[in-house]
Amino acid sequence: MNKTCIYYCEGEDDQKLVDSLKVSPSKIQPGKSKKLNIVQKLIPKSILLGIKPDTNVVLVFDTDVTTNLDIVKKNIENIKKYCHGVKIINLLQVQNLEDELERCTDVKSVLDLTKSKSLSNFKSDFRKMKDEQCRNMLDRHKIDVERLWTTKAPREFEFAERNSSVIKR
Repeated sequence: MNKTCIYYCEGEDDQKLVDSLKVSPSKIQPGKSKKLNIVQKLIPKSILLGIKPDTNVVLVFDTDVTTNLDIVKKNIENIKKYCHGVKIINLLQVQNLEDELERCTDVKSVLDLTKSKSLSNFKSDFRKMKDEQCRNMLDRHKIDVERLWTTKAPREFEFAERNSSVIKR
């Protein structure tokens, strides 16, 4: 396992999940998380050149939108081109974060996690939680990290290796 880990999260909700799973005792490899939508924007070359060898570069993104796959592919290509000695880990959320959380916890709806009245309220409530609060809530609802990010992605995402087990503890 590489020593350093950098998580590039599509959005704030994804970053909140990652950060809460890093709370001790960690369920995923610790490391820095950054909000950077790799589905819509290219990772700047200046950032890529700063990534040290022996790093896990973790890409966290949803599979519900397939219109910008060329950008995702280009990001993966650029990481391989400019970052030597790194491992790319893809955490594909099928279809999105909410679906992942429903599959990997004991709730039927993500609204039950936060007792929110709507999906937009859930997202807001989820983001507002402190990492420790979020982790406690996920543990209370029996999050199964082994099931997280393992659902077969749509065919359009076959280019992204399914290797979430590398960062799970």
